[in-house]
Amino acid sequence: MTGTLLPHRALLLVLTGCAFLLGTGEIMIAGLLPEIAAGLGVSLPLAGTLISVFALTVVVGGPLLALATGGVDRRPLVLGLLGVFAASNVIAALSSSYLLLVGSRALAAFAHAALMPLFFGVAVDLVPADKRATAVARVSLGLGLATVAGLPIGAAVGNRLGWRATFWGLSALVIVVVALLWVLLPPGQRAAESRLAELRVLRERAVLLTAATTALGAGAAFTAYTYIAPLLTEVTGFAPVTVTALLLVFGFGGTIGNVLGGKLADRDLMRTICGSLAVLGAALLLLGAVATNKPLTAAALFAFGTAYYAVIPAVNTRMLEVASQQARTLALTVQSSAFNSGIAAGGWFGGQLIGRGLPLQAVAVAGGGLAVVAALVAAFDAVGARRGIGALR
Repeated sequence: MTGTLLPHRALLLVLTGCAFLLGTGEIMIAGLLPEIAAGLGVSLPLAGTLISVFALTVVVGGPLLALATGGVDRRPLVLGLLGVFAASNVIAALSSSYLLLVGSRALAAFAHAALMPLFFGVAVDLVPADKRATAVARVSLGLGLATVAGLPIGAAVGNRLGWRATFWGLSALVIVVVALLWVLLPPGQRAAESRLAELRVLRERAVLLTAATTALGAGAAFTAYTYIAPLLTEVTGFAPVTVTALLLVFGFGGTIGNVLGGKLADRDLMRTICGSLAVLGAALLLLGAVATNKPLTAAALFAFGTAYYAVIPAVNTRMLEVASQQARTLALTVQSSAFNSGIAAGGWFGGQLIGRGLPLQAVAVAGGGLAVVAALVAAFDAVGARRGIGALR
């Protein structure tokens, strides 16, 4: 038994590390926007669209890849996609124009779209049925740690060595985890079949409402978070080097929120989702209101991170709960697409607000409003769950 558990634990740890690298690769742009905009000679809102491009590619590519790779051996699929992710970051580091950087981000997102559902699929197959949500939460922790450590480290490297250095470093780390997975990931595990017939999962009321809640929650967070660096420097008055420490504050709150959200969700899943979204709304509204006060801004940033990352394990557990076993991979892909739809919409929405001349505080206030809407959608889902309402007719 112990001989089986040790490789499984090691594999789960490496999968968490993979999620950390993918998460870092996705969100580290937020801490580098001013440097990228200056380096490529583009405006801040245009640089911000790099986040939206990544997210939209995940939205489109995820379901397509899930349908195309159903039944394929996971080992070569995972290793190959990680290789693509590493190569995309090399291209980003070498980019001499905005369009080339956009292309590299789209390529990275294409690999990301397929990898996260595959990681979740491998993780849940390593544990008993009653431990699946825990396994998903453990892999998801890597995404939270990307905010705690990956994003601030990326910002620090970017400030000291230039933004291109962050992409070189990320590529090197991905090569390391590829080597580890080459040893630990067993052959013969196949991705769940994602037949077109399984698209009927998209008729399920709870699946759709969970996806909508996820998209709105992510949109709320990233309307503000995409432009958090310029907000902290231009409005609050923090020095650029201090932004790294503040991102650590946000990430530390996110780590607490991830653990707290998982524990609370075990007790009352829907109440945790609704409550966390309500707190997220309050934190974002507070951030917009106190953005000129340094101590209060730091406190609001901590609350923002705690609330948002409490939502993530709860909504992922909800999606696993409402999706059928046969449609699990597709449902997780839909969840990932919903999350990234929110990121894309949030980044675009925030850019529109700034482009129209509104103060940077507006992105936090608008995000707070979206979080309240997300909480209302989750409450509607909870009412339907109590009444036993199933598929849409």
